[in-house]
Amino acid sequence: MPHSRLNSSRAEVGDSIGMSAIFILRGDQEGHYLYVSDSMADILGWNPAELLGTTCYKVFHPEEIPVLLEVHRRALTFEETACVAYMRVLHKNGNYINCAVSYSTVYDKTVGTITRAENGPLTIKQALTAREVFEIHPTEDGKGTFRTWPRSRPSSSRSPSPSSYQLPPIDLSQPWQKLPDPQPRTAFLIDRFTDTSRVMFVTNDIILHTNRLKDQSFYSIVKPSDRPLVREYIDKAKSWSPVVHDARRSGGHGYAEFHVLRIPDLPPQGEVYPQGTDESERHMPGQGFILVEGIFWAGSDGVICIIERIDKTKQDNRGDYWK
Repeated sequence: MPHSRLNSSRAEVGDSIGMSAIFILRGDQEGHYLYVSDSMADILGWNPAELLGTTCYKVFHPEEIPVLLEVHRRALTFEETACVAYMRVLHKNGNYINCAVSYSTVYDKTVGTITRAENGPLTIKQALTAREVFEIHPTEDGKGTFRTWPRSRPSSSRSPSPSSYQLPPIDLSQPWQKLPDPQPRTAFLIDRFTDTSRVMFVTNDIILHTNRLKDQSFYSIVKPSDRPLVREYIDKAKSWSPVVHDARRSGGHGYAEFHVLRIPDLPPQGEVYPQGTDESERHMPGQGFILVEGIFWAGSDGVICIIERIDKTKQDNRGDYWK
């Protein structure tokens, strides 16, 4: 039985919330593209095939690359998630466009979206659901600066104040020191145009078994009693852009705690939804409920969910909320 399609299209999504493309990079100094979604052609004129296998720095302004390289190194070193950076990106026609890039470090990869930032820096104050926001500024002496806004909490009604940093000259040819061993995280790219939330791409299988998950419902990995919560977050992500696109449109990241199944509850033949219950899953040999934090945000071509196992002894004030 095929997945049911929703009554919307990529073009209609672009009209309503602004086009945003999804990308996945190799998590190293060169940052080669491993995946690029179709909307990159609408935003910047590049067909995905023209970027795959090339370094991400190909499309960024040369004056900003030294700062961008440091932001990228920092993201991989500290395994940052749900960050937004504002920078100039090269359109295929040769012009540079102000864009907002939402990105997260996911084990040995960087997963993100890129959106035109029509109001430039004015949108930064509105991107309050990001855990950190960067604005990159080149300087005449070649050093480069960036401003960063820390993550605000839902209870805060005021925008946090930014901090400014100036970087010393960076030798772009100097290789990075060895990065620390990454924390287990997995990213899922979900088809936003199916009610079943069909899985289109999975980055790894280090938290749960994902080798048979492609083209199956994302809810197959979610504990049955947690599925309504996860559906709520996916549905909200579909109506939000990755960052605030302009003054009339909302945007953001959603954060939720829920349990995933060590062994996916794949739908039986002829069905598109998983059929298990909490009780039936408990009796499955080898099954387990794993508590994770999920980060949800959307591009024009899909919804991204990143999961990370939660250690209750090391919690850092994260909770179940949507801002």
